[in-house]
Amino acid sequence: MKAYNNFYFENFFFEKEKMQATFVYSFDEVVFFEEKIFFSQDDFSLRQDIDMTIVENMLFHLHIALGISYYKTFLSKNLILKTWKLDEKQLSFWKKFYLHGLGEFLYKNKIDPSNLFQFSFLSEKQYHKKDFSSSEKYLVPVGWGKDSIVSIELLKQMGEKIDLVTFAQNDNILYENTSYNAGIKRLFIKRELSKNISEVNALWAYNWHVPITGMIAFVLELVSYLYDYKYIVLSNEKSANFGNTFYQGFEINHQWSKSVEFEKDFWAYVSEYISSHTKYFSLLRPYYEIKIAEFFAKFWKKYFTSFSSCNTNFKIFKTSASIQSGVKKYWCNACPKCLFVYSILRPFLTRDETLSIFWKELYEDVTLETLFRELAWISWIKPFECVGTNEEVILAMKMAYDNWQWDFPFILEIFQKEVQSKMSQQDFENIRKKVCNPDFNNHYIPEHLVWKLQKYE
Repeated sequence: MKAYNNFYFENFFFEKEKMQATFVYSFDEVVFFEEKIFFSQDDFSLRQDIDMTIVENMLFHLHIALGISYYKTFLSKNLILKTWKLDEKQLSFWKKFYLHGLGEFLYKNKIDPSNLFQFSFLSEKQYHKKDFSSSEKYLVPVGWGKDSIVSIELLKQMGEKIDLVTFAQNDNILYENTSYNAGIKRLFIKRELSKNISEVNALWAYNWHVPITGMIAFVLELVSYLYDYKYIVLSNEKSANFGNTFYQGFEINHQWSKSVEFEKDFWAYVSEYISSHTKYFSLLRPYYEIKIAEFFAKFWKKYFTSFSSCNTNFKIFKTSASIQSGVKKYWCNACPKCLFVYSILRPFLTRDETLSIFWKELYEDVTLETLFRELAWISWIKPFECVGTNEEVILAMKMAYDNWQWDFPFILEIFQKEVQSKMSQQDFENIRKKVCNPDFNNHYIPEHLVWKLQKYE
């Protein structure tokens, strides 16, 4: 693999007439990358008092966040900013962002991080925060999963004024389904990766997971300013706080940029360097995934046939879900996310509802044994995916087992033999108390929403 000494944050530009931002990077000023983001949206009104000095400050921080997608291709020791200067607290934030955001990447590629992430700058120009105010509106980022749907419906029931936003390379039918079923309009912010990134990744570069939620957080700061929203409402749950393994002395968490640790760091950073007015928080932080699944299954059945938590189909089919037998198939039914969501939803679904979503009972599929063992930690390996804890899986499987009305399927027989038979009823009750009761002690939800949310306990 080609080695480079320096990764440069070359420059960034904003064309106000087109509402288009460009971000430029290079390795040793030899290999260049250029990413574009398109912020224009005809159906939404921009704020009337756009201050370009505020926009430039947000672009500066976004430039650093997006750069992680390109830096990881060759991993030089030095990361050098040609634009503005960072103080010591900022340098500490970005080193942590790159280290923990690339934790899984480092683990998978067996890379020692001790000699990486050395940030420096060539410019003495330093921006000082210029605050602003925004309308009391809520912006909810959505994909196609159940968690953002639960956030949307909770905010609607609270009577809050909300709009949706998607940041992606391509729009697709599942984004549209969420907006249509919710009856809420949606901003689509298009990301155009550097045209040479696929070629670089395919030929000789390192590749693996990046902290996409953390990157989107900085995108949304700019979107919320341009379109005049005070609140950015994420749908990250308590389950995201727990890591997968340890490597080189620190915890590896596939969901690090969804964790409350990142939310805390981001909140502090934005308040000091970008805006003390905008509020970024996760509405679902007090809940484990299994409780969110219960909300979804009980109250919002209208989404059942038009949501998905599967990434696999949408990595292969870039613009829409695969088509099989004339029906849109939103689930591959073979990846950790499909199996996890099936498991935590299954206790709250009828058999007909289960088949309407997944098209089969996954507990009957003998080929899924290894993945179920990983999800329940029978094999002591948590999948590197956005999945919850093994305790949630164990409780969900126990609930399904206790209510099963047919011959026990292959996976539940393994569960009974290797998990349930070794646990007491009190063990399961202890898990239930832990993962089914909300925790309002560690979150960043605004106080005026907390009391409303507590009604749903």
